Amino acid sequence: MITGAGGGLGTAMALACAREGATVICQDRRERAARMTAEAITDAGGQALAFGCDVTKSDAVEQMFDVVSAGFGLVDVLVNNAGVQRTPGDGSPELSGLEQLVAMSDRSWQSMLEVHLGGTFHCSRAMIRRLLPAGHGGSIICISSITPMTGYGPIHYSAAKAGLIGLVHSLAVYGGRHGIRANAICPGMVLTPMTADEPANQEWMRKRTPLKRLGTPEDIAPLVVYLASDESSFVTAQSISPNGGVVPH
Repeated sequence: MITGAGGGLGTAMALACAREGATVICQDRRERAARMTAEAITDAGGQALAFGCDVTKSDAVEQMFDVVSAGFGLVDVLVNNAGVQRTPGDGSPELSGLEQLVAMSDRSWQSMLEVHLGGTFHCSRAMIRRLLPAGHGGSIICISSITPMTGYGPIHYSAAKAGLIGLVHSLAVYGGRHGIRANAICPGMVLTPMTADEPANQEWMRKRTPLKRLGTPEDIAPLVVYLASDESSFVTAQSISPNGGVVPH
């Protein structure tokens, strides 16, 4: 299952996993977008199912997992990719930094956390609820960001993405004895529809990246395939950052 599979990174991840033979559940809040990704997979001879579902709604997430489990079996790979970079009332794009923080509404802050942390929690819980009774292992992959490492970017976005890394570490520590792995991918700026309207930020990041370019969805998707596969069976509790060298480790 790949959340936020209706475009950008999510679509590239879904197509890459399908090419390796996975049955891909494509979730997106926009049902039509999820369906387009699923149709691209089936048109290429793969197997996919689309869901229009809001991951911030726990009941909707549980219902989605019930339908998937009944029709396809257990979800043993979950890519928590659904996310937003802006929320209503956060002062974007006019404000940034502390000015944005001062102007940000309580609801804007909560909305960012609900999508990134709440959605990841709901989906991960639904997956684990079904894996544990079956004694089945799995892989959870959370798409974070370099923003927790650099401090740049919208403050509520950075906080939410940092929370994902903490969640991954706990899932890995407690999931290990059950055969459940958890890892985070922390990309640098990637050219997607979500970042397309930020030419100034793109140029700023490009200048600071040693490889002198921004990432593409196709740069990230192979890492998802690796972390989903048995080839990464000894990899857990890691935060892996494909970022062109802007954040060296």
